[in-house]
Amino acid sequence: MSTFEYIEIEDPVFRDTSRERNEADYVLVQCNDYDKVPINLPHWKPSPVCLSTNFTRVAETIKRMEVRPDDVWIVTYPKSGTTWTQELIWLVCNDLDFQKARDLPLDARFPFIDLSGIRDLPESFNPLRDALEMPSPRFIKSHLPPAFLPDALWTVQPKLVHVRRNPKSVAVSYYHHSVSLHCYRGTMEQFIRSMMNELVYYSPYHRYLIEYSELRYPNMLSLCYESMKRDLPAVIREVSRFFGKSYTDTQIQQLAEHLSFDRMRQNEAVNRREWVEFNLRQTARTDKLDDNNMQFIRKGEPDGWKRELSDDLVAALDRWTLDNIPDSKYSHLFQ
Repeated sequence: MSTFEYIEIEDPVFRDTSRERNEADYVLVQCNDYDKVPINLPHWKPSPVCLSTNFTRVAETIKRMEVRPDDVWIVTYPKSGTTWTQELIWLVCNDLDFQKARDLPLDARFPFIDLSGIRDLPESFNPLRDALEMPSPRFIKSHLPPAFLPDALWTVQPKLVHVRRNPKSVAVSYYHHSVSLHCYRGTMEQFIRSMMNELVYYSPYHRYLIEYSELRYPNMLSLCYESMKRDLPAVIREVSRFFGKSYTDTQIQQLAEHLSFDRMRQNEAVNRREWVEFNLRQTARTDKLDDNNMQFIRKGEPDGWKRELSDDLVAALDRWTLDNIPDSKYSHLFQ
């Protein structure tokens, strides 16, 4: 049996309308090689994951890639505070070298290895190749669920950081991200309905968070986006302890100010404005070039969904979460 199986999406509504929303390349991917994943779920078998037909380009390379003991990995469902946490981790691990962080784009410091598996990229831009060739210590980002990550991760056990975020905030942020970065052409309601049908990249969402919560991986730090918003200095101290670093209160405050959303929005090394502009021009949406929603770092508000979602969608998202939590012990993951 092959490591990955590619399954056509059969949902008739999705199939009839996918091309108009720019989702024609979406496919379900089943991982059949998962025995090495140290997960504490009885009779566990990973669910098919919504990805792109492009995933064939990187699937086996990622699954078989070398993992080094001094690697640093971040794994998140999209729009869960990934970029924010990447910048935090990199600076904590690199002695708060703010100048280098300004000079070198985050993509170069912390490559996103599965990116070419979901979309076409310029020929010169190959994050997976960059990660494979990087000198140690490497910083690596992925949105893949546990079964899709390198088998060697589970034996080498480098530092692994996972970040989660409230599903309603994720849904709104993921919609805007998909419009600006993935050339999505549907409405917010269409996107969120697709998300609830597990038909957006990297879904199923609840299964994703539950699997990471049940990993038996001694070198993992689990963070929560909402906790970062409430008390960022406390999270900086937690991350510093995890990486064996110690900083003064003044240094922690300096890092917290660097990571403020106003500063992050203005930081060209992390806010991929050139990608947004490229995509908007490619899809003839230049009228949105001045739209603040078209920023990679957009608003970062923990409760911004309250202003953007209808009451019907809020109720539907809440039902979706209740229907996908097999045990109340997981409720805290989705608050």
